[in-house]
Order: sequence, then structure tokens, then C-alpha cells
Amino acid sequence: LYYECITESLRSSDSVVRATAVSSIAADAGIHQLVTYFVQYVATTVKSNLRNVDTLTTALAVARAVRTNPHLFVEPYMHQLIPSLLTCVVSRQLGEPGSSAHWALRDNAAEQVSEICKQFGHVYHTLQPRVARTLLRAFLDPTKPLSTHYGAITGLSALGTSVIRVLLLPNMRTYMALLDVEMEKQEEEARMCQNALVRALKKLAEHYEDEVGLSHMQKHKLAEVVGTTLAGVVYEDPQAGKIMGAVAAAVAETKLSNQS
Repeated sequence: LYYECITESLRSSDSVVRATAVSSIAADAGIHQLVTYFVQYVATTVKSNLRNVDTLTTALAVARAVRTNPHLFVEPYMHQLIPSLLTCVVSRQLGEPGSSAHWALRDNAAEQVSEICKQFGHVYHTLQPRVARTLLRAFLDPTKPLSTHYGAITGLSALGTSVIRVLLLPNMRTYMALLDVEMEKQEEEARMCQNALVRALKKLAEHYEDEVGLSHMQKHKLAEVVGTTLAGVVYEDPQAGKIMGAVAAAVAETKLSNQS
């Protein structure tokens, strides 16, 4: 009865009713036997509603509520949740054509995938590598739409600086050659992908203390790694010196680990 009442509320057109239902899932101490049903609810809802961003957003809220309820033992169900979340990260189309609401949805799903990897990676050692491989394949596939590329970039970046250094950074220059062409055809999508790459570089630089001086030589060095267009965008950023230093350090670290 509780499950039917909650799922009915989740389908309500009233956002307050939906939020109350999600809050109940996040806090109720007596619903452990229903975890598998809520995980299945997320899977079914995502699969059947790829064109409805509001419904997908509610499904993601349910996923987060189940994961963060301190009274529930959710570890055995995470492998069932990951595919639904990844669908919301890299699916070709989410929402109606022409709508821009899907970008935030992809960000939300990518953040949740990252949280699951951090929370349960010590138990399931292959979890993050498998997720990273899935995202990398989507990122490197030139036949995929830019919406999928955006989700893959955001998802890889959310997995942390080591993933950015090892998987994203070495492929940025090649990817930007593709994006430069697409920028003339579909500017909004291409700009979103470019901004996602800049955010990844800024994340790489978060814990980097030193800065390099801005010079044409440094800009040229950066362009060799991330491509001329992205290097130009970074060069104009207030954090340019820090980003350039972090990229140089990451390239040097990768070379060192490849030699050893």
C-alpha cells in the first residue's frame, strides 16, 4: 500500500506532492523490503520516458533518495541502478527535440554515478573502471551525437582528476578537431561540449598550487595537448596560468608512468 501510494504521488502533476514523496523515501526507516521495487521503478521510468525530462528528473530524485536514506542497505542494488543513470548521462536524446532541459539532467545523473563509484568502489573494484570504459567509448565515437559526447565528458570529469588526466586529457586534441567542424553546424551543442572540457581542465587544476606565466610559448604547448581552439578559450580564462601548469604537470606525470 505504501509503495502504491508513493508511486502515485511521484506521478502527480503537483511538484510539492512529488517532492513530499521523494522526501519520504529518503527518510523512512521501514521500507527496506521495498528498495528493490524503487530501483525497478527507476529503471522502468527511465526506459519508458526518455522524452519527458520532468519524469526523468523525478526518477533521478528517487534514485538519490534511496541511496541516501541512512536506514537502508542499498549496496546490493547499485549495479541495477547504474545502467539507468548512465542512460540519463549518454542517451542520444532526452526530452523533446529542441529543448535544452536535458543538459542539467545529464549533469545530475553524472554526479550520481560518480557518488556511487566513490561510495561503493572499495567493495566493487571493477565498478568505476567499467563505468569509465562505457563513458570513454561514448566520448570517442564520432558517430554519436554531441549530446552523448557532452554526457560522456561530464561523466568522466565527475569521476575525478585521475580519470581526467588518464582518459580525457590525452584525447582532447583529437576530439577538438571534430568539435571545430561541428561548431559551424550546431553551435549550442558544440559550445556545451567545449564548456564541459574547460570545466574538466579547471577541475584538473583545482589542487594545483603553481601557475605558469602566460606566453605564446605556453599557449602553443597547451594547444599541442588540447587543440588550438580550446587552448585559446583557456588562455582567456582568469585561471589560465593555473590550468596550463596543471596540464603540463599531468602530461609529465603520464609520460613518467608510461616509462616505468
